Amino acid sequence: MPGYSAHVRWLAATLLIAACAGEPAAPPPIRFLHTFDAKETELFNATMAERRLAVESKLVPFARGQQVIAEMLRAGKHCPDAIRIDATWLPELVAAHVLAPPPRELVALDWTPEAAALAQVGGTWWAVPETVDGLVVARDAGMPAPASPSIADLVAAAKARGELAHPLAVRVDGYWLVPWLRAEGVELAPGDAIASQGAVRALASFAALFGGLVPAPPAAGSEAPEELRRWNDGEVAYWVTGPWQLGALRDRERVAVSALAHAPRGGQLLVVPTCAARPEAGWRLAGELTSVTVELVFADAFATVPTRRAAFDSAAPLVRAEYDALASAEPLPRSPVTPLLFDDLNPALAAVVAGDATAEEAAAGVARGWHRLEKR
Repeated sequence: MPGYSAHVRWLAATLLIAACAGEPAAPPPIRFLHTFDAKETELFNATMAERRLAVESKLVPFARGQQVIAEMLRAGKHCPDAIRIDATWLPELVAAHVLAPPPRELVALDWTPEAAALAQVGGTWWAVPETVDGLVVARDAGMPAPASPSIADLVAAAKARGELAHPLAVRVDGYWLVPWLRAEGVELAPGDAIASQGAVRALASFAALFGGLVPAPPAAGSEAPEELRRWNDGEVAYWVTGPWQLGALRDRERVAVSALAHAPRGGQLLVVPTCAARPEAGWRLAGELTSVTVELVFADAFATVPTRRAAFDSAAPLVRAEYDALASAEPLPRSPVTPLLFDDLNPALAAVVAGDATAEEAAAGVARGWHRLEKR
């Protein structure tokens, strides 16, 4: 009967609409801005899918991350729900009053002391710590460690490996220069100290490594793959690097690490901006990323150092050794201008290594640039 069929179709459609209306709508995905590399992003996406957490993630290049994020949050428009930042960016964002403090239940978790310190400014929590990193000395597990963490003993150990043309691996980068500066009593901070005789000695002694214990630097941008190639080819006895590089090694079981005196220590943090549309969702994502399960997933994949004490019970030996080596490292000054110091320091250091400037000329130029930052 035509009328009966029409009635059945109408009734079925009505029941379907009623059923759909009774189901709660799926929440929108959490908007996440991050600095993960390609492989980390792939693992992040897969892990969040397994944990049934819908996330819309976008990458901000690390080199421009601080500027892009600060400008976005000051404008207060199109803000993400959560952001992954470098720990050195936190003081500027706190000073700009663009971050929301984390909830008490996250602050109360079993953070390591090093991680907890990174997430605070002036004793107040503004972030959730995701990883701890910094510079360590890597070597083959069968090779003796330097006699002590000092730079002098690292250099002596490298010189003892006379069978290798260039037994030491160090990068031409201001971050790698920090232990040499600190060994001369100079901190990475605006002021006249960078133009002192101590800073000049640090620049000169660091630059003198290249072409001898350390090979001439590769083309800019190719440092990471060249360092990995040299390690894999057995050309390196001692390698000053961080967890971000060790995680890329295919033979981690033969890697041992030890501390480097005055090494910088840093990390990655998760923050929620005050302009976030769904701050509670942002903190939920931060809680997922710093759960013991997810921290171990990333530690196993990339040798990253967890921030939760409970994660170390199941962490790989290399990860635990990284943590031990970083325990004596020292964070960079907690100042809004700290990340900007490298804009002047990196090219000046490269000029000294290349022989285009003396250590005295480079130190004086950096001092002029840093004085401008002081005024700012």
